[in-house]
Amino acid sequence: MQTRLIMVEGVPFTGKSTLSEFAAVQLDLNGYPAKWVPEGMMLNCYFPHVLAVLEHKQSIAEALLREDWSAFAQAVMAAPTTFVVDAALSFAAVYPLLAADRPPAAISAELERIAEVCASLHPRIIHLTGDVGRIARASIVERGEGWQEHLVGQANASPYQQARGRSGVAGATSFLDDAQALTGVVLDDHGWQTLTLDVTATDWDTNRRAVLGFLGIPEVLVNRPVVTRQELESYSGTYAADEPRGSDTVSVRWEEDTLAMHGPRMRFGTLVPVSATRFHVMATRVDIEFVVEGGLARRLKLFTPDGTVHDFRRT
Repeated sequence: MQTRLIMVEGVPFTGKSTLSEFAAVQLDLNGYPAKWVPEGMMLNCYFPHVLAVLEHKQSIAEALLREDWSAFAQAVMAAPTTFVVDAALSFAAVYPLLAADRPPAAISAELERIAEVCASLHPRIIHLTGDVGRIARASIVERGEGWQEHLVGQANASPYQQARGRSGVAGATSFLDDAQALTGVVLDDHGWQTLTLDVTATDWDTNRRAVLGFLGIPEVLVNRPVVTRQELESYSGTYAADEPRGSDTVSVRWEEDTLAMHGPRMRFGTLVPVSATRFHVMATRVDIEFVVEGGLARRLKLFTPDGTVHDFRRT
């Protein structure tokens, strides 16, 4: 496979993390070593200047943007794996430039330079699109008020929104709609090898098959352990951190025949069984394990990508 870089793009809540993680796992299972790089890891490890812009610590500077992309392309080329990246073009190019109210022609010119920098990696793009209004509303319902505040706060702070007198959820939705349209245009203009999927209906089986066809690999089924409903229900509850940092509590809730983990004001993700007591939090780089005593989970261990283990006790 010539492709060294696969980028999954789209507005928030289109399923970028879920599909990019799926693609990386399937590449691995088909004998193509892959590294999944979710959005947070992508920004923290490879785009320090963009991250500073998104955190409102500095204004966007195209020279620093190009510096980040050049270093990122070199890192991908030097790696022994194919990178499958969540929202690199979206969050490390289109969004910060659009938010800064750069003209569309200037944004297109920057994307052309990025395409040139990445050309030797033979990149492929999976662009997830849809009815942005429906997607934004669904994201707020599922992820909670903390997510709504983040979504609106990011948009309200941008010169692009302020110049148009936009604010609130409606304003943030309009910004995302503009970003989706612009991303589609620049992908078409600069000849990126692209698969575009409308994910409004959330037909994940169809979308997964389309991704596999685009990558030219068959699906390799993953055998998950069977965990009974009684066992799953015994894990649900609220857990408090032994040493509070960040989220003092997490809750495990029964949702549509499975479990999901929530923070105080935001949903983290669906739990996928790895063993009878250990679960992967879907579309994240976090695992959790329940410590069962007397038929009930008394403790929860949370494993982060850096190897740190955080202990929680049932309340």
